[in-house]
Amino acid sequence: MFPASIIEPGWTERLLPLVGGRRNVLVLAEGVLMYLDPAGLRAFLTSCRDAFPGAELAADYFQPKVALGGRHPIVRATGARFRSGARGGRGLAAAAPGWEWVADHPVMERISIGHRTAAGLFRLLTLGAPAYSVARLRAAP
Repeated sequence: MFPASIIEPGWTERLLPLVGGRRNVLVLAEGVLMYLDPAGLRAFLTSCRDAFPGAELAADYFQPKVALGGRHPIVRATGARFRSGARGGRGLAAAAPGWEWVADHPVMERISIGHRTAAGLFRLLTLGAPAYSVARLRAAP
């Protein structure tokens, strides 16, 4: 582990000595993408794809209505601001060229019956979009 900012150009070059010649790495982005604005999200995805052409990415995301609504408890408690969201893993993959969607893994439905109910209602209101989920993406060949 080392300190780095994923929004600074060249951050991936610091990782290259750690992975050697391997380019098929797994990038885990938990609790970070929603804080990036759309340009920052695109830059992050592009830098990962360029540095690790065989990469897979597992990342959580909020649907834009949730992410940009300013009502999430974390946002209210910390004063932080979510700056981007995705309407499904396919939408996340479309945020930067060179990524393909592999799968979405629901999260809210697994927390509690109340979360499962809220997630179901949200999907009804948004025509199937999850409020919060984890996407699995692959760098396109």
